[in-house]
Amino acid sequence: MTVLGGTGRTGRLLVDELLSRGHALTLLGRDPAKAAAASDQVTLVAGDTRDRDAVARAVAGADVVVSALGPVGKDTTLLRDTAGILIPAMSTAGVSRYVGISVAGLDLPGDRKRGRDKIISWLLNRLGGELAQDKILEHAAWETSPLEWTLVRVPRLVDGPAGPVEHDPHRSGRRTSLTRASLARFLADATENATAYPRQAPFVADK
Repeated sequence: MTVLGGTGRTGRLLVDELLSRGHALTLLGRDPAKAAAASDQVTLVAGDTRDRDAVARAVAGADVVVSALGPVGKDTTLLRDTAGILIPAMSTAGVSRYVGISVAGLDLPGDRKRGRDKIISWLLNRLGGELAQDKILEHAAWETSPLEWTLVRVPRLVDGPAGPVEHDPHRSGRRTSLTRASLARFLADATENATAYPRQAPFVADK
């Protein structure tokens, strides 16, 4: 299993969750050693997701690719750039399953958002500028790919223990937050279950 973004606040929790389940991991990052303690279950590949050669090495031999990548500072094209490199790399390597993170503000056909979430989405899409556009173009790249992807649409991420969550392909959650630990567990569950929202972008929030 290949992990992207494994050195961030959510990514570190995701790595720990996957290791606790006995998965052998390949971590791609500029400093992947920060992602986990030394373990014979972890292979480190130095590089970033815009490095075609590093991405190709990281996904070779994987069954699943899971990403905890999110916007970094003023980098407004990271997610679309990553999708543009990762999709052909996975196709070449014969890897079909991808699980990643998007935002609850992303509007998709068939959505039944609660009133407050419609307002939040409107604000994000009008004021979010290129960062909001990056999420839209990232989704478009996966949607037009032949791969079995899942993009988890999350609300505001907070620290705290893992707990029960509600999830739905089109209905936004009753709460406007999700703990990073709960997100890490949901991502791990999705990597283990190929039937979990294939080619969909479910909302996930704390219950």
